[in-house]
Amino acid sequence: MTVPAPLPFSGLRVVLVAAFNRRYHQSGLALAAALASLGCEVRRCEERARGLGAIFGRPLAARLGAPADLVLVFKGTKLEPAEVVALKREGGGRWVNWFPDDPHELAVSLVLASAYDAFFTHDSSSVERHRAAGHRAHYLAFGCDPEFHRPLDGGPRWRAPLVFVGSRDPARETVVRTVADLGLVAWGPGWPRGPVYGDDFARALSGAAVGLNIHQNFGPGGDPGRYGTGANMRVFELAGVGTAQLCDAKADVVRHFAPDREIVLYRSVGELRERAWALLADDALRGSLAAAARARALREHTWAHRVGELLSVTLR
Repeated sequence: MTVPAPLPFSGLRVVLVAAFNRRYHQSGLALAAALASLGCEVRRCEERARGLGAIFGRPLAARLGAPADLVLVFKGTKLEPAEVVALKREGGGRWVNWFPDDPHELAVSLVLASAYDAFFTHDSSSVERHRAAGHRAHYLAFGCDPEFHRPLDGGPRWRAPLVFVGSRDPARETVVRTVADLGLVAWGPGWPRGPVYGDDFARALSGAAVGLNIHQNFGPGGDPGRYGTGANMRVFELAGVGTAQLCDAKADVVRHFAPDREIVLYRSVGELRERAWALLADDALRGSLAAAARARALREHTWAHRVGELLSVTLR
């Protein structure tokens, strides 16, 4: 009888502080599943006060429970640095923050990071800022959840030549307007069609001939100082669902996907329009991009890959 190989982090006790609402916050649930898949004993702690925690006014620091080997905080703006320091002193264990909002909230993350044993950011341009401030900072990209980010045909309602899924802001609205005549459909907070959640999110991405990705602060209406280098979650989610992606050329994107083989990049609004036309006219190219990106995502860019990297760096 073959004995299964031990999981790489078998028995590691982890408290995961994140949002776990199935409708809105898939990333927290995906991180919990990824930790469990690596052998960790995971205890989830909702970052927001809900249920009895809300009724009795119990702050996050009081809801963390028994000590653990590792406390992983995803964002963590509900925990003051002084609270983290006190909790470390009382319960021991290593404390790690994975902050998803650099560089848009760099001022916030610079305050939070000082309390943690390790700090991870998806934006490589922010890493040196943190290290210069004396923080133990590391680069860690986002990922995808293969069980959720998968091809999902929702029928004619969800099909469109170009699809953008993301929040509406003036900079993005300017960019979207330039390709509206190419059949673009926009979903998300602030757009007329509204946001999409759950499987409808996967259907919206899957139904696109081309998935358009526009990072915050891209283009003439954005703030260059807050643009940064980090690839957003949509880079990996579009790859996971197997949709050809047209994305602004954030510097960190090419760390993870090969331009013109797995993803198509643009550096200006004019180039966006030009490359969108070319992609919409070439079925074979779109199919090749989508298949290659999905294979790469499943091979290298799942949340389990990211969590394994985080634990390896933190525990070495």
